[in-house]
Amino acid sequence: MTPRSASLEHRLRRWLRLYPVDQREEMLGVLLATAGPGQERTSPRDAADLVRGAVRVRLQREVRSLDGPVWRDAFAVLSVVTTALLATGLIAYFRDEAVLAANGVTSSSIDPGSSYMELIPEPAQVWAMWAPWPAVAALSLLRLSRTAAILAWAATLSQIPWLAVAQGRDAISTGVVEGNLLWFGLAILAATALSLSDGLRPGLSVLGRWRGVVLLAGVTAFAYTLVGLPTPGTTLLGDNVVLLRPVTVQDPAWLLGVESLLLITAACAWPRSASGRRSIAAVLLALSPFLWSIAQWTSLTGLLAAAIDVIGVAGPLVLIALMGGALASRLRGRRHSTS
Repeated sequence: MTPRSASLEHRLRRWLRLYPVDQREEMLGVLLATAGPGQERTSPRDAADLVRGAVRVRLQREVRSLDGPVWRDAFAVLSVVTTALLATGLIAYFRDEAVLAANGVTSSSIDPGSSYMELIPEPAQVWAMWAPWPAVAALSLLRLSRTAAILAWAATLSQIPWLAVAQGRDAISTGVVEGNLLWFGLAILAATALSLSDGLRPGLSVLGRWRGVVLLAGVTAFAYTLVGLPTPGTTLLGDNVVLLRPVTVQDPAWLLGVESLLLITAACAWPRSASGRRSIAAVLLALSPFLWSIAQWTSLTGLLAAAIDVIGVAGPLVLIALMGGALASRLRGRRHSTS
């Protein structure tokens, strides 16, 4: 082997790291055989072709593996995270009822146009939306995964009439609709993850003891960020607006929201495992709207703010597309097995 061909082979091997291991040697032989005389490096056009081919091959393999055990474990971990976060909605419900009752106000008398001054948008004050989620977790842990998934979908779909009817015209201008759509989207992801996986037990088994402890700490911090503590002497202002620990850019309390989401994400991340890499991707996509919500308090502008807005909207949509692909693969497999 001449020094020039050795230099070309070294450069090609670096590009071929983008491809699956089982394809690299065969592709290397073909590329070396078709290289021009005296060629020492890949041309920009050839490099672009290699990158496009790697992306295509990786995507094809990923799509084919959506119904495999690796993604099933990732969806199980996602079901643990989303179900735990949705259970905090019940905590917020009880907190709001207690605060309002102490001031002689009922949840039914709240002006739909009123808004909560919170770091993370409040879940709606509707019992049927949040009460089932602890039961969903209990059923799943008891290995009644199908019943848990059905109850999760019932709790999710119960939000639709409220979103469609009970918001009020002024809610759009106050951001209440956006906040409740955020929680509705999380409920869809939780119900879908429970339907595509074997439930919370496999997810907890994949996480292990120490990652489970970190996840519990993250969810606890998230619940505190969501629920907050009433500001002394200012629990009600104006038209029944509940003021709970107002957050500003100067107030470091918003950092707790970031830290809680980082703890949750870190608990699900073990990059040396195939299921771990997919778990972190699924959790990040699911939590992107909450990160977007927290970013609103930082008064970001320019390209960074635009990028965060895009991620906050596109993240759950990408995850839903992945779940749709997994469901399609599962249905296709069942059709082949019965034919």
